[in-house]
Amino acid sequence: MSDIYKNAVDSLRFAIEHFLKEPTYSSRKHAILTLFHAVELFLKEQLFRTNRLLIYRNIDSPVTEDSQTVGIKEALSRLENLGLGLPKQQRGVIENIQKRRNRIEHHRYDQKEEDEVVIAESLQFILFFVDSVLRGKLEEDIPAETLREIQRIVYERDQLYWIAMHRLERWMHEEWPDWNDQVADTPDEFAGTNDCPICRDSFLVSGYHPKPFCFRCNTTVDAEDCNYCGRTYIAGNPCHTQEE
Repeated sequence: MSDIYKNAVDSLRFAIEHFLKEPTYSSRKHAILTLFHAVELFLKEQLFRTNRLLIYRNIDSPVTEDSQTVGIKEALSRLENLGLGLPKQQRGVIENIQKRRNRIEHHRYDQKEEDEVVIAESLQFILFFVDSVLRGKLEEDIPAETLREIQRIVYERDQLYWIAMHRLERWMHEEWPDWNDQVADTPDEFAGTNDCPICRDSFLVSGYHPKPFCFRCNTTVDAEDCNYCGRTYIAGNPCHTQEE
């Protein structure tokens, strides 16, 4: 994990803390500032992974610790030139939070109702980008409960379902590269999914991660299977059948 990624996650964690607070002038102002910073750093992280020199504004000069790095517009342009550009909708999300951030940085913060949407869409982008592009696991740095709460707030239920389906199928292709989803619904070796005791959707897999993993929650879940009824429950909270 690079220092850029660590820096980005730290800003994201700070932004989430403010977003989960009451929507006051201060909480929304700092959520926008730190969230924009996180977006910018995550984009730089992708450039860094492609070639470490790409994060610097002038790559033809000697690079030092004080060398100036690219801004968000330059980062987006370089990713586009590398064939790694973002879809128009995602660029629009970044442009929206950049406008709000620039207003704060260079003039003042005039709190608006639409800031909730701007922040939520930016969080959606980051959750997607870290998971699908950088292939990072935010759970390693942000509490699983917080990540589940953020997803619940910024996504609609049907969005979470299709995102979870995509994550599950991507994971199955990684585990079983020869699996052809056009021929079989699931790999022959796959034991199937269980109902997650937290989100209650059937996206929990056991036996492949250190702990059972829910692709809807996108976190590990401290879950166990009931030997009596077969249901999955949170460890330490057995189902009523066992208690009887």
